[in-house]
Amino acid sequence: MSSQIHRLETGWQLAVYDSVTSTSDVIFAHPEVSEGFAVLARQQTKGRGRQGRPWASELDVGMYLSLALSPTREMAEWPTLSFVAALSLFDALTHLCHDLPAGLKWPNDVLINGGKVSGLLLEARQDRLVIGCGVNLKNAPQLEGARFAPTDILAQTGKLIAPQELALCFLSHFHEHYHNWLSAGFLAQIDLYRSHLLFVGEPISVSQGDTVTEGIMIGMSEKGDLLLEDGAGQIKSVTTGDVNLIGFSNATSD
Repeated sequence: MSSQIHRLETGWQLAVYDSVTSTSDVIFAHPEVSEGFAVLARQQTKGRGRQGRPWASELDVGMYLSLALSPTREMAEWPTLSFVAALSLFDALTHLCHDLPAGLKWPNDVLINGGKVSGLLLEARQDRLVIGCGVNLKNAPQLEGARFAPTDILAQTGKLIAPQELALCFLSHFHEHYHNWLSAGFLAQIDLYRSHLLFVGEPISVSQGDTVTEGIMIGMSEKGDLLLEDGAGQIKSVTTGDVNLIGFSNATSD
């Protein structure tokens, strides 16, 4: 499949490509690959994010990675792997960049100083789950109308991380968190995730298509739903959507 396949200490494998349509496409095109097979590309020509949005994937400016999984827990629990992946990426970035002012924006974005540095996408087909992960390492794209302006690791830290270095660090952290998830579910890690969750106690809005829900963010339920308190003191539970700070078109952080 690739001229560069690396076997990791965990037993997982990492295949490195120069250019692909998307790293997730490569995995779905090869149903014979086993759990723990990851694909890293220097460039994606058709990278994609949540809700079908394109993900800018220019040559050698980001980490573009996908990982094949065959989870043995109930399929209803698979969406919580989005939180596990976000936590793993947070751990990898803060491991490589000490004192990084980073946090997690529900459900799975890593923000640095209020700017979005990464994106995660889960895609399930039959008994296979693929986690796609993109991180801006340098030269973040300029996107008009972005709720959280894109940023990159180099701009925030002055440190240039190689895509493969970050990929290996992420896969190492994810391997540990994933096996904890397999044995005990997400509840065993939810407090750790919550400890990095941004905007708790702040007024936010959550957009779900044409529907906008507003309130004070009070946290996240054990199922992973976002919890908001409205002006009448009622608790609202949101299962999906795009978070924005009320009063900010491009949210920033102190």
